[in-house]
Amino acid sequence: MLASYKYLWGMMGEFLEPFGMGFMLVLLLTPVMIIIANKFGILDQPSARKIHHQPVPRLGGLGIIIGFWVVASFHLPLSKQFWAILVGGTIVGLMGVADDIRPLSSRIRLMGQLVASFIVMSSGLMVSFCPKEWWGVLLAGVITIIWILGIVNSVNFADGLDGLATGMVGISTVFFFLIASYLRQVDVALIAAILVGSCVGFLVYNFKPAKIYLGDGGSTFLGFIVACIALYGGWSADGFVVALGVPTIILGVLIFDMIYITVARIKNGSVRSFRQWMDFTGKDHFHHRLLSLGFTEVGAVSLIYLIHVVLGLNVLVLEKLRNPLVVFIMGVQSFLVFLIILLLMRVGRGISEKKV
Repeated sequence: MLASYKYLWGMMGEFLEPFGMGFMLVLLLTPVMIIIANKFGILDQPSARKIHHQPVPRLGGLGIIIGFWVVASFHLPLSKQFWAILVGGTIVGLMGVADDIRPLSSRIRLMGQLVASFIVMSSGLMVSFCPKEWWGVLLAGVITIIWILGIVNSVNFADGLDGLATGMVGISTVFFFLIASYLRQVDVALIAAILVGSCVGFLVYNFKPAKIYLGDGGSTFLGFIVACIALYGGWSADGFVVALGVPTIILGVLIFDMIYITVARIKNGSVRSFRQWMDFTGKDHFHHRLLSLGFTEVGAVSLIYLIHVVLGLNVLVLEKLRNPLVVFIMGVQSFLVFLIILLLMRVGRGISEKKV
């Protein structure tokens, strides 16, 4: 056991370079993006459905994409799965940047996300817990597409408070990095280290009061990369429960929020098609409910950060011990965390409706 921890410490030290490069590049590139966005009017304008009251540059995603590419290029050669993730993420991210500059239809954005997903799957990267028969491969493909599209759009949906989406992805990726390092999965740990560094560098400007936003380019790029990291990790081959449990719990807040608001919007008739689901914007997300309960923006973001940390720590225990009793206990504990979120959302919804 001591040897394993020494190895983990050594791995973490090895990945300080890509983390630091990602941090520094995004830290240096983001002010440039602020200048460009202000010069060309690429701004997120205030509206009734938004929290901010002044126009804010929304070109942060472009700086993250450029920084990520530069750091990745310093670590050639890497696996075809790594480059498929990077190319797919870039397609999704640049399409989001284009949408930030001039709005694109949801159909075009969906097509871009599908193309990027197929690029990743063509490299052989899919969920690995399905049977190897033809129908199992087909099922794995469908689940993979649903997973990627779901996480991409859930991160985009969560980008509603200063620093929220960036921090959620960053914290989640820290735990993916720790597990990948412990399991000696070098490529997964590398891409995770670059992503964490990029998120931390951007948070310097994105935490309240935000000087720049991710925009759709940044949120979809981060969502795509973290969704693929979840698929890339070798925990997917360690049994059905662990394969689903590790990424699902780490990204649990994003997944829960997306499922909850989707069900609620369908139930109240707000959305009736997938296109409406992608286009719909409203103040019914978890962070909005926390604001209705009286939380400040920083308080709401901090609470969600803490929930992510709690769930991530659960997964570290699950990954280390992996016995049925631990799996059961960690599952119950995670379920109770989601139950708390559900109660907060329902109470916040009631308060919000009374105010209206």
